[in-house]
Amino acid sequence: MAALLQSQPRYVYKIIPSTAPVREPLPERLPVSELDQNSGFVHLSMASQVPNTLKFFFSEEPLVYILRIKYADVIQDIRWESPDGKVCGPQPGEGLFPVSRHHR
Repeated sequence: MAALLQSQPRYVYKIIPSTAPVREPLPERLPVSELDQNSGFVHLSMASQVPNTLKFFFSEEPLVYILRIKYADVIQDIRWESPDGKVCGPQPGEGLFPVSRHHR
């Protein structure tokens, strides 16, 4: 039986720690974090993934910013990848996270 593809998300989310505060008004482009620079892509989450991303990667943070990004605005730059980077796919799927190539 073929696996059912999940529908495209309406939004993807970028979690930013309090150590990298977001300026207001929000600029057109944010600086790329050191983690994202080292990875070569921007780490994002779907809405259903945000709670566990917070739990596993931001549990020591007293404050985070969660930026909501319209998926339609970035779909051309998104690929779906497992947390260990071993599985990649063109569609959202169980256990896959959206990642975006960042622009220099």
